[in-house]
Amino acid sequence: MKKTMIFAALFAATMIISSCKTLKEIPEEKTSAQIIQMGQNYAGNSDYKSAIFCYQTVIERFGNNPAIYVEAQYELARIYMKQKKYEKAYPIFNEILDMYDRFGLQIPGTYKKLSKISIEQIPAVKLQELQSKNEFN
Repeated sequence: MKKTMIFAALFAATMIISSCKTLKEIPEEKTSAQIIQMGQNYAGNSDYKSAIFCYQTVIERFGNNPAIYVEAQYELARIYMKQKKYEKAYPIFNEILDMYDRFGLQIPGTYKKLSKISIEQIPAVKLQELQSKNEFN
């Protein structure tokens, strides 16, 4: 019984320590899809800092491709939504919607609809505040 308790305590401590490690580097040979998948995995484990790092890396490395840029931006904005950082998410969703006017069919249509849905998920009072700030910028 004591061995089981000690093992459980060590396992829990190891998990806590390993979950505190933040991703600091992504190998250059990784594709945008691989890095986005890494970000989704980190987000699924609530390691938002590492997920954000992944999406920002995709934007830096592959941001000249509108389809990849929009996908990474969308994923980034969804992280901000999970963190209730609506002031960071809202302008990203708006940028995505604006990009459809410029790039149209070069971007998967999915992100247009998902961005609209995501904006609707922002609490009404906060959304009004963000929209009024956006009018003055």
